[in-house]
Amino acid sequence: MSWLTKIAMKKRWLTFLIVAVVTGVSIWSTLMLQMELIPDIELPVTSVVTIYPQAKPEKVMNDVTVKVESAISGMKRLDTIVSTASEGSTFTMAMFDYGTDMEKVNETIRQNLAGLDLPQGVRNLPNTMPQIKENPQLYAIDMNIMPLVMIGVTGNMLPGELEELTHEKIAPRLEQIEGVYYISVDGGTSKQLLVNLDAEALNAADLSMSQVIGVLGSREYDNLDQLRGAVITEGIILDNIAETKLGMPPGTAISRTNGQTSVIIYVMKTAEANTVTTANAVIDELQDIKAELQGEVQMFTVLDQSEYIERSIGDLARNALIGFVLAAIVVFFFLMAFRASIVTAISIPLSLLLGFLVMRFLGITINLLTLSAMAIVVGRVIDNSIVVLEVIYRRIQHGEAFRDAAINGVREVVAPITSSTLATVVIFIPIAFVGGIVGEMFMPFALTMTIALIASLIVALMVIPPLSNFKISGKGKAEEKQTWYERAYIPMLKWVLKHRASTIIIAAGIFLASFTLLPVIGTAFMPTMSEKMLTVEIEMPRGIDLATTEEAAILVEQVIAANPDVTIYQTDAGASGSLMGGFTSMMGAGDRTATITVLLDPEVDLEQQAANLRQNLEGLVKDGTVTVSAGEAEMGAMMGSGLDISIRGDDYGAIAATGQQLFDEIKNVYGIAELELVLPDMEPKLDIIPDMAKMMSSGLSMEQLQQINQEFMVMMMGTGVSRVDIDSRTYEIYVNGIAGDLDSAETAAELRVGYPNTVMLGDIASVTLSEQQTNIQRIDEKMAVSIAGTITAADVGAVNMEIQQKINGMDLPEGVEVTMGGVMEMMQESFSGMFIAIIVAILLAYAVIVVTFRSFLKPIIIMVSLPLASIGALVGLLIAGYPLGVSALMGVLMLVGIVLTNAIVLIDLVEKLRRQGMATYDAIIEAGRTRMRPILMTALTTMIAMLPIAVGLGEGAVLSAELAVVVIGGLFSSTLLTLLVIPVLYSYVQGKKRKTAEA
Repeated sequence: MSWLTKIAMKKRWLTFLIVAVVTGVSIWSTLMLQMELIPDIELPVTSVVTIYPQAKPEKVMNDVTVKVESAISGMKRLDTIVSTASEGSTFTMAMFDYGTDMEKVNETIRQNLAGLDLPQGVRNLPNTMPQIKENPQLYAIDMNIMPLVMIGVTGNMLPGELEELTHEKIAPRLEQIEGVYYISVDGGTSKQLLVNLDAEALNAADLSMSQVIGVLGSREYDNLDQLRGAVITEGIILDNIAETKLGMPPGTAISRTNGQTSVIIYVMKTAEANTVTTANAVIDELQDIKAELQGEVQMFTVLDQSEYIERSIGDLARNALIGFVLAAIVVFFFLMAFRASIVTAISIPLSLLLGFLVMRFLGITINLLTLSAMAIVVGRVIDNSIVVLEVIYRRIQHGEAFRDAAINGVREVVAPITSSTLATVVIFIPIAFVGGIVGEMFMPFALTMTIALIASLIVALMVIPPLSNFKISGKGKAEEKQTWYERAYIPMLKWVLKHRASTIIIAAGIFLASFTLLPVIGTAFMPTMSEKMLTVEIEMPRGIDLATTEEAAILVEQVIAANPDVTIYQTDAGASGSLMGGFTSMMGAGDRTATITVLLDPEVDLEQQAANLRQNLEGLVKDGTVTVSAGEAEMGAMMGSGLDISIRGDDYGAIAATGQQLFDEIKNVYGIAELELVLPDMEPKLDIIPDMAKMMSSGLSMEQLQQINQEFMVMMMGTGVSRVDIDSRTYEIYVNGIAGDLDSAETAAELRVGYPNTVMLGDIASVTLSEQQTNIQRIDEKMAVSIAGTITAADVGAVNMEIQQKINGMDLPEGVEVTMGGVMEMMQESFSGMFIAIIVAILLAYAVIVVTFRSFLKPIIIMVSLPLASIGALVGLLIAGYPLGVSALMGVLMLVGIVLTNAIVLIDLVEKLRRQGMATYDAIIEAGRTRMRPILMTALTTMIAMLPIAVGLGEGAVLSAELAVVVIGGLFSSTLLTLLVIPVLYSYVQGKKRKTAEA
């Protein structure tokens, strides 16, 4: 490829002009690139929600859930089906292999759902549910379901007024912003006057719930006393049969921001929108709205994805700049020539800018992965330029003319630098076949690095030579001088060549001994990339109303507010309008659950903050459960920080007993927090089964009979009826459902139904009361219970292994199976995929070197650099305190290409010198003396440029710190040992070949 240099040298001014134009276009392309948190990943997940009004969980499971699962099971690349059947609804989530065409999958599922034989109650929903257009309803799940921005709006007004203002004056403005897909508003439900009817009092008065509702709805009330004194029937007023109080009706949500009642705005973006640009436009518009409202409301940014992205990308850009400066200093240190150092350093920004230009054309975004790749490759892209400049510099020192030195110098090194670059590039090919979340996330990383490396080769061959026309003092005397590092190295090289067996044995011993560090280092998956955020989940017992849940949340808020490291906290209680909140509500936990999102100062230790908060909240909420998770729940799940064990089978009693046994076994395992055995609650439930024959003979009119089903629903869920004025404020009157709190079948059977004529419920229906599951979980079409928790230990692999050993030691009942998902499953898949990728990468790199040297044996000698690199990689992880995770394995993969460069450059020159007639020993000594400087320069620039990332400067370095440590450590050991061990092996092999030839 030296012809590229000849073209560039022919008209240097034209070369410089082209470089200037390409640089300008590259800068423009860089500024136009979209900025995201992580690469655009298509989650291979879809879900189906089905409503079956009033049906019990077991009936929902048998009549609906099983059939919905049948519409999904058997599809290609299906991984897992998880279903939850609850009273009145079922939720099914299907997870497929990464890379599955989800559009095609979703279309197939829709067609299958349309052909299911489902109960009439599913196909024909009551008129009270007009918002449900399709049942079952398929919901495709992707990364864009997460809010781009969350804003808490507070003000000195009623929640309902606050909500109305938000809908009228804020939300419409935000919806007009380019890139905004959807605006959702939660909270803002004002308190209502709740009427809680007494079933026994109703029965004693021979009144039906419908009669009470009919009377209350016939007028509005001027005050509370007037309402309580409302005459329901002769001699009976409302106060005789009901309790009235202010509160929140079921199925509503409460939002609180920084301890104040608020409305929360969720801003969703379109899939193609730029996260940072769109979020900044939203924040700017909010500032304008706030100014126009003139203090009517206060707005708090609860979550802004762009802040973390900009902060992280800023950190990575700073680290890359620091690396660039350090690399230039290293070059200057070796050459002691300012202009030569600047010329070499130019290759870094040029290579990166060319990389960004190609990224723009390929549609790759700037995100933590791609920018990490650029920051990491800073030290590597200068290597080719160093080798080219060093050989030109040396030739000019020896008296050659500039043009001859440039062309002849490139011709001397073009083969090894091209070979080493290709060897580095091909190692990323296997990443495409790793699969899973790792393959999806690291593929853009690998592409970015590949682009930058190829760009660096072009820059080294076409830009560096024309720029290398500088004057050098002391021409022709370079061979008489010997640097301090040459004086140290050459005697060592001569010694090891005389003690070849000892050198090889020592190197092999150190290599094998390094693997004893693995148990000490430990293993993990991937660090979480998100804001410094804590998630506090509060779950109250069954039967608790929303007001009590809010009181519990306020207690927790007071503890959170006392922490000076908290920047903002947001509470959502009840049936949130968000997707996840809707799922929680559907499983029957809406009114008794609250979630508090706590944002912390970016500099805090997240795990320590979580541990402190767990301790401070212990025992605070009586009868309730409070759990604290570090990081965003959804992001933590994706990155694999959670423990998830499923116990499956056909006998619920057997799987529940097995789950309890396993929970008791692992609850004291070190490194697990918030361990929970997820079993469905049991509670007394009424079964009301209408008897058509009895209904027809009851004396009720046909119109009344047609209203009975709707009346049953009102008995379960309640309804709004009228208004009442209290202290100059108007409140809605809401009559709560009566059936949910009944604990006596006899009392329920005596309830009157119908309006205006009534009959006893027991006269037209079978009424029973029994302990029933509130929901039924199924995994892969079997009933299941699960154990969930958070792994807080650094050595995640050790925790998983200990748990797996306990599972293996259990005597499982027939038909019961226990499987570990979560982080364990992802680690197993990703580690096996990465190990295969590393092996394939080694074979590909070997193939490239075989082509370069036209030999099968010499590349094997060069490949010995790889085990030498593993020594430093493991020692580096031990010193830095990082476990061996996927990011570290990516560093090992990179090392396959990087460490071969030094050996290739060294052996290539040895071969050339031998072809010129030099003896093997002399050729090795001369090649070592000649190549030592570029080898040390390339190794040191790569290592030093990565130092800012390795020490974890800034949040952006969190994902790539392990990778940088592995590369630095591996390159350090391989460089030192390559300069000694590779020459020994080469000498040994050549000696054996010579003896074989002589024999």
